[in-house]
Amino acid sequence: MAQSNDPTQSELPPQTDNDENTTDIPDAETMLKRLQTVNVDDFDLRTVTDEVKGNQAWLFAMTLPMSALLLVSFTLLGAFLSGHFVLSFLVTAFVVYGLGKLIDQYEQKFRYQARLEVMDRIRRAEGEFGLVPHFRDFLPKKYRHLWQSLRRYNYAYIDQYIAAIRLLQQRLDPDKFIRVWRLKYPETAPLDEDDDSYDRVE
Repeated sequence: MAQSNDPTQSELPPQTDNDENTTDIPDAETMLKRLQTVNVDDFDLRTVTDEVKGNQAWLFAMTLPMSALLLVSFTLLGAFLSGHFVLSFLVTAFVVYGLGKLIDQYEQKFRYQARLEVMDRIRRAEGEFGLVPHFRDFLPKKYRHLWQSLRRYNYAYIDQYIAAIRLLQQRLDPDKFIRVWRLKYPETAPLDEDDDSYDRVE
C-alpha cells in the first residue's frame, strides 16, 4: 500500500473542491448508480502497466526466458573457449544479472506512469462531489484513512480504494442508504414524498 507522502499525488491535475456545501447535492439514486458503474478493473496496476508499455510489452515478457537462454548459451560457449565451466558461469551470470537490472529500471518507468494513470482514474471516478467518502457510514473503520485521504484529493491508496468499492458494490443495502441520504439531505427527496415515507422502498 502506498504511503501518504507518495510523490505521485502531487503530479495529478488539480481538482475543484468537492465539498458538499459548494456543489449541487445529487439524490441517493444517482449516488448508487455512480457506485455501481465504477469498474474496479480499471484500477488494476498490472493491466494498466501493460497498456502503458504498448508495443514494448513483449520485451519484458521475454526477459526471463531470454535471460535463461543467454545464461546457458554463454556459459557453455565460455566453458568451451576457456575450459573453465565455473568461471564461465559466474561471469555470464554477472552479465545477465546486470542486463536484468537495466531492464527492470526501464520497466519501473512504465510502472510509475501506470500508477499515475490509475490515480487519475480514481480522481475521475470520485468526481467533483466525491463518491467513496459519502459512503463512509457503510464502511468498516479500517477505511477511515482512505476516505479522509480522498477528501484531501490524495488518491495514492489504490488497493484500499479497490477493496472499498468492491465491498460497497457487493454488501451495501441500497434501501438503507437511500433512507440515510434523504434524512441527511431532505432536499434530495422527491417533492411528492411525505416525511414518513423514508421507511418504504420506492
